[in-house]
Amino acid sequence: MVLIKKRVEVEEKEPVVEEDYGPKRRVPRDQRSKMEKLYHRALAQVKKCDPKGAVKTLVQALAIDPDYLDAQKELGRIYLEHKMWGKAAAVYKYLSEKSGDAVDYSHYGLASYNSGELEVAAEAYQKAVSLDPGRAPRYVSLGQVYRDLDRDQLALIAFNKALELDGGNVDYILLTADLYLHLGSLVEARDLARKALELSPMSKIAKKILKDAEEKERGEAGG
Repeated sequence: MVLIKKRVEVEEKEPVVEEDYGPKRRVPRDQRSKMEKLYHRALAQVKKCDPKGAVKTLVQALAIDPDYLDAQKELGRIYLEHKMWGKAAAVYKYLSEKSGDAVDYSHYGLASYNSGELEVAAEAYQKAVSLDPGRAPRYVSLGQVYRDLDRDQLALIAFNKALELDGGNVDYILLTADLYLHLGSLVEARDLARKALELSPMSKIAKKILKDAEEKERGEAGG
């Protein structure tokens, strides 16, 4: 099997307006004003490259109202950016349950994967693709989690779905070809490796997969 460096997905999306998510706890006007000032102070701290200060300020804002989703999203984004995976997972678990947003589930999957919580990551990515089935990178992320869980057939389904959405992506082609090779599906591995070489003639990984597939085919024919 050819080892292919894994890629993880980080999505950016405009914050969703809080009122989209059902009834909110009632926060007195003066406290809400204080909370919003803290949130904007945190944004300013981020711009000044002070993530620790921003985290502290966001936590203060969320102590007033944990359902202040803009603050939760910014806190999660900071945790992701600085690879604080466990804390990011906790934030996005809360957000995904609160919002039902595919982006939040995808980020929950990313943070959980990097925290070593593979089962949780698989469930989160599966929920993300169920909510929004049009993004190829999510299927790739889901497939990579399934590979780590040794669920290769599920990984293959996910990778092929990514190819349906973005068939010209060489990285996706190689991931799928590598998995076919691992599963012993040599014709499929060879054909995809050749397709990758048409798109990227200098790809060493594609050449290696093609060579391995052809050698195994010859071995089976001669065996």
